[in-house]
Amino acid sequence: MRRFFLLLVVLPFLPWKAYAEPVVIGGVTYDHVDEGKTFLKAPTSGQPWEMPKPYRQERRAGMMAFITADPGEYTPDRRPKTEEHCKRLYAFLSQGETTCFWVGVHALKDLRGLRLDVDLDDVPLAAEARHMHCWPQRTAWNSTRWYMTPELLLPFGDGKRTVPVREGLLAEEAFDLNAGQTVGFWITLRAQTTSLDRIYRGTLSVRGRDERPLELPLEVQLLPILLRRPEEKRWLLYCDASRWRPMSEGQVLDELKDFAEHGFDGLVHAPFGTIDMSRFQEGVVRFDSTPFREIVALCKRAGLEGPHVCSMGGVPAKVKSALGISCDLNNDVWPEELRRGVKAVAEAVVEGTEDIDATWYFYGVDEPTGDNTYAIQEYQCWHDGGALTYATFFQIEFLERASAYLTAPCFVSGLVSDEERAQVARETCERTGAEFWWYGTGCYVNPSPQECLMFPNRYGAGLFFWKTGAKVQVTWTFCRPHGDVFNDFDGTPQNRMEPKEQATVYPHLLRANDWSTYQGAIPTIAWESLREGFNDYLYLETLTCAIEQARATGDETQREMANKAEKVMNSIVESVPWQNPMSRPAHYDVALTAQKLREVRRSVADQILFLQESIW
Repeated sequence: MRRFFLLLVVLPFLPWKAYAEPVVIGGVTYDHVDEGKTFLKAPTSGQPWEMPKPYRQERRAGMMAFITADPGEYTPDRRPKTEEHCKRLYAFLSQGETTCFWVGVHALKDLRGLRLDVDLDDVPLAAEARHMHCWPQRTAWNSTRWYMTPELLLPFGDGKRTVPVREGLLAEEAFDLNAGQTVGFWITLRAQTTSLDRIYRGTLSVRGRDERPLELPLEVQLLPILLRRPEEKRWLLYCDASRWRPMSEGQVLDELKDFAEHGFDGLVHAPFGTIDMSRFQEGVVRFDSTPFREIVALCKRAGLEGPHVCSMGGVPAKVKSALGISCDLNNDVWPEELRRGVKAVAEAVVEGTEDIDATWYFYGVDEPTGDNTYAIQEYQCWHDGGALTYATFFQIEFLERASAYLTAPCFVSGLVSDEERAQVARETCERTGAEFWWYGTGCYVNPSPQECLMFPNRYGAGLFFWKTGAKVQVTWTFCRPHGDVFNDFDGTPQNRMEPKEQATVYPHLLRANDWSTYQGAIPTIAWESLREGFNDYLYLETLTCAIEQARATGDETQREMANKAEKVMNSIVESVPWQNPMSRPAHYDVALTAQKLREVRRSVADQILFLQESIW
C-alpha cells in the first residue's frame, strides 16, 4: 500500500521532565504529568436548584431522564433541573441529512451494566448511540487548573462501555452508575436521501442490569427537504497532515471522507512539495509537486474539491544563502535581488502546479502582527510571483500594511464578532478585491475552551458564518497531540507555551502511539458540532434558494410569500445575538445555547416547507 511521506519541520528539543510516578487528577490515574506542576480543580458555580420529583416509571427504573440546553453539560455530578425533566424525545431531519439529539440519565440508585436501545424498526434511517465520556482537561493552554467535561463520544453495548486508556488505546469496562451520578447519551441519525414527509414513532429505552427499563417515546420527523449547498462558500480544516506519514493511503482516504461528511471542502497545511534550488545561480528552480498532486487526487475521491492552503517555509533564507546576500531577514528591507529570488521560487511553484485541478493558497507566517516586516515582504514576493495568498491575523494593523499582497485575509473571529466590525471587514475586502475569510472554530481555549459545549462550534460554523457574510470559515485544528494524546497534563516537552492537547478529535489506535494502526477519529462533541453548524448554514441556504425560486415564478402571490419568508428568515437570524465563538456566551443560560440553535433550524425548516408547498 502506498504511503505518504511529508517534509517535517524539526524543532529544537526543549528539555523538560515529567513525573515518573502515577498522578491522580479528577479520578483518572496518569502515568506522568509535567514536572513541577500542581494541577488543581477549577472552582465551580455549584448547582443551586432542587431536583424534580421522579415519575413512577423513573422510580422503578432507578433513573431520571433529562435534556440539557447543551450536551456539554452532562458532567458526572450534574443534577437535573425541573425544566429539563423529560418524558418523551423528538428529532427531525431532512433527506440525506446526518444530525443528532441528546439525552442524559441521573441515577437514583446504584445501576450496573447500563444499556440503551433505540427501537425505530420501520424508519428509513440509521440510528447510532454513544455515551459522552467525561474526563479532566486543562482550562487554558498552559493552565494548571482543570475541569471535568464530557468530550469523547464512545461506543457501548451489552452492559459495557468503551473508555480511553492511553496514547490512543481504548478498553471496555462495566457501564455502571452510582446513585447520584449522571451520564449523557448522544444519538446520531442518518436519513436516506429518498425519505418521505412523515412522522415516525419509536422508543428509546435505558436500563440497568436486572432493572426495569425507562422507556421514552421517540418521535422522528422526516422532512421533504433536500438541503442545498452554497456554491461560493467554503469550510476549511487544519488537517495536521504530519500524522499521515505512517498511515496507508486507505487510512488517509477514510479520514478525508470523514472531513467531507462533516461539511469540509479543503485542507489547511495540505501536503505540498519540495523545491530544488541546486541550480539557482543559473536561474533554474524546480518544484516537485508530487505530494500535493497525490493529496488532491485523494481529496477528490473523498469529496473535497478544495481550495487548499499550503506552506513553503524557509524560502527567503534559502535564497539568501544561495545568492550569498548579507541582510537581516526579520528586520531589514530585503535587497531587490533577494525579492526577485523569492519571486522566482513562487513562479516555479505556480508553474509546477498549474495542471493540478485544485486551487491553492500560499500560507506564510502564522498570525503576523503589523510590525512583522518579514511576513509582509514574503507575502509580497509570493503575490508578485502569481500565487494566491492566505494569512491569519488577530491585529488589524497587519491587514492595513499587507492588504495589497493578500488574496485571502483570514480574520480571527474576534475581529468580526459584531455586526459593525463584520461589515467593515467585508467592505474592506470588497474594496481591495480580497476574499473575506475568518477563523475561530475547532479546539481553541482562549478565553474559554470550545471542547466543553456544542454551542461554540455549531454557532461558528453555522449562524455566525452566515451573519458575517464571509466566503470561507476555517477550523483549527483536527488532531495535534502533545505527548500522550489522552493525557492533557504532559504536553510541555512537545509545546512549552501551549502544552494542552490541540485536538478537535482524538485517535483510536490499536498500538500505543502507532498511527499505522489508526482506526479513525474518535468523534467528540466539538467535532459533531461543526457538522451541526454546517447543516444550520445549509438550511438557511435552502430557504434562500426557495425564496428566489418563488420570486422567479413571476406570480404576485408567490412574490408576496417569498417576501414574507425572507422577513421571517432575517428575524430568525437576528434573534441569535452576535457572539465570538471563541468565548463562552455572556448570557449562556438565557439565550445562546445549542437548544436555541436547534429551535432556529426548526423555524427555518418551517419556512422552507411553507414555500415549497406554495410552489408545488
